Amino acid sequence: MNLVTVDFSLNSPGICVWQSDTNEYHFISYIKAGSGTKAEQRRQEEIATFSDVTLVHQPDWKSSVGDYSKNEFAKIKRYIQTADDIINLILGITNTEEDYHIAFEGTSYGSKMGTNNMIDMAAGAAILKEQMINRLEVKNLLTVAPTTIKKHAGKGNMNKLALWVAFLNNIVESPELAKTSLFKYCVNEIGDEVKKVPKPFDDLVDAWFLNHYLLQQLGENLPD
Repeated sequence: MNLVTVDFSLNSPGICVWQSDTNEYHFISYIKAGSGTKAEQRRQEEIATFSDVTLVHQPDWKSSVGDYSKNEFAKIKRYIQTADDIINLILGITNTEEDYHIAFEGTSYGSKMGTNNMIDMAAGAAILKEQMINRLEVKNLLTVAPTTIKKHAGKGNMNKLALWVAFLNNIVESPELAKTSLFKYCVNEIGDEVKKVPKPFDDLVDAWFLNHYLLQQLGENLPD
């Protein structure tokens, strides 16, 4: 069984993969090049070397497909390429097209991204879902509200920093999370003395809590 959970955005999708045959987590960040501060970009380079992290920079969409903000056709080409890249990254980890349970974090309607950006993000997520269904054996495809994920981590009104602290404290007591290089790096190299969760850790944390939630919802035992 392969559990794939997605915190989708156009510039920094975060994905968490759990495989029942190995009882191991793997994190994927498909991030826009140059995202974050120089310090954040240095951290991105560091975690990209971890065996349980795949960090890939997106193509330069403006130079490769035109000004996607003004060209609807170019936008769709971007979303299709993004979906293809993400699925290929997932298959590179699982090495199988069979037995997938997939969940996406739902849109937070209290966010300040703007209506057009929200529509674009929904379109990109829909194309990714459609391609997943076409290319993978998908047994479950769910959308989970952000408040549900936060409740799983502690409280439904947690902000990004509170969710980050819950992750650092391994609030759900996952032994498999504690083994990951990413978790150890977050605890030892970043810690909880930050004013803002750096990219792409905020996206990966959301994807991981969603993955843990999905595992419980499917009625499976947590990894030993």
